[in-house]
Amino acid sequence: MKNPLQNHSSFRNAEGVFGIYSAEESEKSIINVIPRSRATRNLDFLYKFKNEISRLSLRDFARNDKKKLVFAIFSVVKMLTYVGMTIVLCGCFDLDNSLFNNETLKAYNLRTTVISESLRTQVIMTSQGKKIYGYFITSPDTSEKNVVLYNHGNRDHLQFYWDRVELFYKMGFNVFIYDYQGYGMSEGEPTEEGIYSDANAAYHYLQSKGFHDTLITVYGFSLGGAPATNLAANTFTPKRLILESAFASATALTQSGTLLDLPSTFVMKGEYNNAEKIKRVTSPVLILHGVDDKFIDIEKNGKVIYRNANEPKKFIAVPEADHSEVPWKMGEAVYIDTVKNFILK
Repeated sequence: MKNPLQNHSSFRNAEGVFGIYSAEESEKSIINVIPRSRATRNLDFLYKFKNEISRLSLRDFARNDKKKLVFAIFSVVKMLTYVGMTIVLCGCFDLDNSLFNNETLKAYNLRTTVISESLRTQVIMTSQGKKIYGYFITSPDTSEKNVVLYNHGNRDHLQFYWDRVELFYKMGFNVFIYDYQGYGMSEGEPTEEGIYSDANAAYHYLQSKGFHDTLITVYGFSLGGAPATNLAANTFTPKRLILESAFASATALTQSGTLLDLPSTFVMKGEYNNAEKIKRVTSPVLILHGVDDKFIDIEKNGKVIYRNANEPKKFIAVPEADHSEVPWKMGEAVYIDTVKNFILK
């Protein structure tokens, strides 16, 4: 079994839990992409632990390879001791710090090839006492009343997702995108409760601009599925809720995202229970998920959320799409028509 922290090319074109790049996508090694935090070192260790266990195969018994068997048992016992000590000292393997692959900025540099500078407004809000930043993009159609509240994924900052903003702009909608605490120019550090607070601040900003709940579509991509679902379940009833490549819960994330199949409490403190919260959402729901998503498995995540969602709901499984590829594998025109029609119908 390959360890993606050593061979990150196996996670090509995915954003995922650790934001790992392929060799073609970045000249940076995983060490440069992600600081070697305690959580990352522990995950690296767990891969070695799983590999040691896999060595205790029936073939060793059949061949009566005593030396190899004794060595493997010794290695596993040594690693079990390390696991026990880590749990006692740290409480758990803390994957939460690696979930947020954020990057800070002193200023945003947003391209203007599709959206002119005159149509965007920088917004400063307050969340948990911290300043968070966002951009409101005015529709090219001055009579358009609908707005998309976009909750981005775990990578970098809102500037990284500007191509997504451009897609909604091409649909003719107003758009509001913001950065979670610790992302881009936003102050603070990201946490589960923090991203929920940040999303609430974004919603209240739209309220202050006169957007009624019936005009607000909440969109969540990947990590953004958590604040998006939380908004629709606990804060207000949006016109529509759209989830793309979202995870069902911390349990499903650790099982499919890290490929370790470990209990969520073993590596994560947050719950991020979108699958449970979706049961309280009464808005129409659209779920988009790539069939070939290597980070957030469609069976354990997208389809679970869909089964728990109330009617009316729609599920689109996108063939050959990895984690970040849904709009592009659908085709830009098809994606735009699909999302636009769902919002307006």
